[in-house]
Amino acid sequence: MASQSIEKLQQRYEKFSTQRIRVQAQLDGAKDRLTELEQQAIEAFGTADVDALQQKLEKMKSENEKKQTEYQKNLDEIEAKLTQVETDFSEPNNED
Repeated sequence: MASQSIEKLQQRYEKFSTQRIRVQAQLDGAKDRLTELEQQAIEAFGTADVDALQQKLEKMKSENEKKQTEYQKNLDEIEAKLTQVETDFSEPNNED
């Protein structure tokens, strides 16, 4: 590897220094955002623990599936009753 002049070395150092400052600023911003999101999670769900949040999510999904199944069952029952009412009213009345 060829030896570089002091000017080239200083340029490389400045480039790396600028890059380090930019990356540090991004890291600081990401840390601030993480803290903000953790606080929101605590306020909304009582925890910021990822495992606990995952368990809550799975529980919520399970409850939603159960409610959806129940809702569909209720709608099916209503539809069947409406069909029966329509059938009852469409039949000729034989009470003459």
